[in-house]
Amino acid sequence: MRKTLIIIGLVLGVVALGLAFYLYLVPKFKAENRQIDSWISANHLNKYGDPQNTAYSNGQPCKTTRDCYDYIKKMHSDKPWEK
Repeated sequence: MRKTLIIIGLVLGVVALGLAFYLYLVPKFKAENRQIDSWISANHLNKYGDPQNTAYSNGQPCKTTRDCYDYIKKMHSDKPWEK
């Protein structure tokens, strides 16, 4: 019984790490997303690509890294990071 619980715990841990990697780290590896990160840094924007101290009605416009890149691309359809 104890061995089974250990195996289940290990499997759940691996699944959780895989999900975290997929949602938070994989989007950072895409070339366009690296350009967005550089653009944000060079222009002193917040992590959502908006001016610093921007207030959001729901607290934050996105929850995961993948959602944030989608938000930035939607809000800046002219793709200023490519200029």
